[in-house]
Amino acid sequence: MKKLNLLFAILFAGTTFFAQKSSVTDAALKYKKYNPMGGSIEDNKKALNGAKADIDLAAVNTETVNDPYMHRYRGLIYFGLMEIATMEAGVSGAQPDENLMKEYDTKVRESFNVVLNASNKFKDDKKVIQEYINAKSAFVFENGLTMFNNKNYELATQMFLGAYQISKYINVENEDAKTNVMLSFVRATDTLIKQNKLNEATELGDAVYNGVPKNIEILISLININLQKNDQIATEKYLNEATSMDSTNKTLFVVLGTSLSELGQNDKAEAAFLRALALDPYYPDAIYQYCTFMFNWSRDLSNTASDLNPKDPDVALFQTTAAEIMNRIPLYMDAYIEKFPVDKTALDIGWKVHYMLEHEEKSAELKKRWEAIK
Repeated sequence: MKKLNLLFAILFAGTTFFAQKSSVTDAALKYKKYNPMGGSIEDNKKALNGAKADIDLAAVNTETVNDPYMHRYRGLIYFGLMEIATMEAGVSGAQPDENLMKEYDTKVRESFNVVLNASNKFKDDKKVIQEYINAKSAFVFENGLTMFNNKNYELATQMFLGAYQISKYINVENEDAKTNVMLSFVRATDTLIKQNKLNEATELGDAVYNGVPKNIEILISLININLQKNDQIATEKYLNEATSMDSTNKTLFVVLGTSLSELGQNDKAEAAFLRALALDPYYPDAIYQYCTFMFNWSRDLSNTASDLNPKDPDVALFQTTAAEIMNRIPLYMDAYIEKFPVDKTALDIGWKVHYMLEHEEKSAELKKRWEAIK
C-alpha cells in the first residue's frame, strides 16, 4: 500500500511539473497571436488574457517560478497587457486603471530582471527581451521626432518620455530620449504658457518631473509654469531644487527675474537679477535684462506720478523712488560698458539711462559711440 501511494505521489508530481511546463508553452503560443500593429483590440486582448491565465499558473509553481524562459514570456505578456490597456484608454478617452497598470508594470520589471540576471545559459532569452524593448523604445522615439518636427512639442515630450521609460525596463539609460524630453518640454512649456493652458503645462510638468532625472532646464520651466500660476509654494520648491543642484547657475536667476518682472513682482525680480549679477557681473543677458527692467520700472513710477494731481502727497514719493531705481542701474551698466566698450545693446541702454538721470555729457558720449557702431 505504501509503495502504491509512493508511486501515485511520483506520478502526481510528474504530472504537475509537465502541466506547468505546458502552461509556459501554452502561454507562449497564445502570446504569439498578439499583434498590436494589426488585429482588433478585442482579439489582441483575448490572446493576451489567455496567455496571462497560463503564465500565471506557471509563475506560482515551484518548478517554474524561477525559470528565466517562463519570466521571458511573463514579462512580454504583461508588457502587452499594458499596451492594450493604453490603447483602450486612447479609444475611450479615459485614463487606464492606475492600480492595474502598476501591477502590470511591477510584473514586467520583476520578470525582465530575472532574465537579465540569469546565467549565460539563458543568453537567447536575454537577447529576445533586449531586442524587443529596444525596438519598442525606438518606435516611440521616432514618433517623438515626427511630433517635434511638426512642432507638436507637448506630444513630442510625451513620446520621448515614453521612449526613455521603456528603455528602463532593461536597465538602459536612454540618453538621447532623456535629452529630447528636456528640449521638447522647454518648448512645450513656452507654447502652453503663451496659450494660457497652465493646467496642461502642469500635468506635463508633473509627468516629466517624475519620469526623468532632475535637470536644471526642466526645473527652470517648472518654475516658470508655477510663477504664471502664482503658486508660490511650488515655485519655491523647484527653485530650491534648482539652486541646490547648481547654485552658480546665473541663467536660472535671469529667467526667474524675467518671469517675476512680467508678473509685476518687481522687488523679487530685482533680487533675482542681482543674484545673477553677483555670480557674474559681466553676464550680458543679466546686464541687458536687469538694466532694461529697472529702466522700465523707474519710468512706470514717473508716469504714475505725472498722472496724479500735483498736490497729491504721493507724487514726491513716486518721483523719489523712480530716481532711486534709475540711479541703481549705472553701478552695473557703467562697469560693463568699460569692459565691453563696443557692445551696442549696452551702449543703447546706457545713454538712455544717463539721459534720464540728466548726465548730459555721459549720455551724449555713449549715444555717439552707439551711433558709430553699424
